[in-house]
Amino acid sequence: MEKDPIIIAGAGPVGVTLAEILSSKGIPVLLFEKNDVPNREWRASTFHAGTLELLEETGLVEELIQRGLKADKVQYRDRKNGLFAEFDFAMLKDETKYPYRLQCSQATYVEVVFERLRKRPLVDIRFESEVVDFIQDDNGVTVIVKTPKGKETYRTPYLLGTDGGRSTIRKKLGVTFEGYTHEERWMLVGTTRPFDQYISDLAYVNYIADPKEFLFILRVPDAWRILFPVPPHVKDEDALNEDTIQRTMQEALNTKDYFPIVENTIYKIHQRVAGKFYENRVVLVGDAAHLNSPMGGLGLNSGIHDAVDLSKRMIRIWERTTNAKDELDMYSTVRRKVAINYVKEISEKNTSTLKEENQEQRAKLQKDMADLANDPIRAKQWMLRSAMIASVREQGIGEPPSRQTSFQS
Repeated sequence: MEKDPIIIAGAGPVGVTLAEILSSKGIPVLLFEKNDVPNREWRASTFHAGTLELLEETGLVEELIQRGLKADKVQYRDRKNGLFAEFDFAMLKDETKYPYRLQCSQATYVEVVFERLRKRPLVDIRFESEVVDFIQDDNGVTVIVKTPKGKETYRTPYLLGTDGGRSTIRKKLGVTFEGYTHEERWMLVGTTRPFDQYISDLAYVNYIADPKEFLFILRVPDAWRILFPVPPHVKDEDALNEDTIQRTMQEALNTKDYFPIVENTIYKIHQRVAGKFYENRVVLVGDAAHLNSPMGGLGLNSGIHDAVDLSKRMIRIWERTTNAKDELDMYSTVRRKVAINYVKEISEKNTSTLKEENQEQRAKLQKDMADLANDPIRAKQWMLRSAMIASVREQGIGEPPSRQTSFQS
């Protein structure tokens, strides 16, 4: 088995995290990416404390902190009535070395990790190469890859699918992807003009409720970002029109100023979880296994948690010190539970608080969030969950099956 490298499909943040950890432990990796460069998606931009803790042993955290921006508070606002709840990460200073959300784009993360991988003799990265099919047997997986020269065949003991929400690997496995897609699409726009000059005491992370057009405003290095819904009847080209974008931002910030646009994208939002995260020797990781609303900044983080968990298991499997089926059963069970009971719960709570149209229910949701923020004990527990510290402590990451069973009980 050791003659063939582990194949990873997709060089996004989850794929490069797997490659980083596995290769650092002496495991050869063959990484396929369908594009001609490493993933440059900039949409995700938050690293939570729980994620920074998990990445400590890789040595990546200090460089990320140097490139990122520390957000010490999260605010919930009503578009008409202003601030109604604020959570201060200082409450977690006795719980973690990282009492903040680190704002750093996923493109920067991929760039940092990729520079490491380029120097690793155990890592072979192939661009313009897409995994399009595979055949499993008792001893491994035959992987078919589409390249500029045609289809090529490779052999691997395990195929790790990090090929995103539209995962070809998941579809080829026939695994269900249950959940729903939000009716509206969401628009994300970045500008160099500071938003805090328009809204006093604005934090670096802000959820702004409104029944017709909720907003998500956050600061990242070199830019401010604003996320807002695009109604189903509006065409993409109309939504992306600069006049439309300018008008939306001016209305949101109550100004007639012009905003220089440095980035914009429009996309659908899904809340879905795969029925299982692996079958035999093919494993789903990150967005290929679960998708969720960006309200909470949990998608990128939960994908990295998947990668760390699975890497620890793959190392033991590679070293033949454990039972592979038990390890992958535990990976699928635990990571699926986290996707449903932590990630889905938090992102849905944030989304419903912002989108609720019924006036009475909207007022109740805002009061509930305000009461939560004003109760030190409950607020701390909510922040431990939203910072993804609780899921690691309660469910574990990559623990051996026998230990993890007792770990959770």
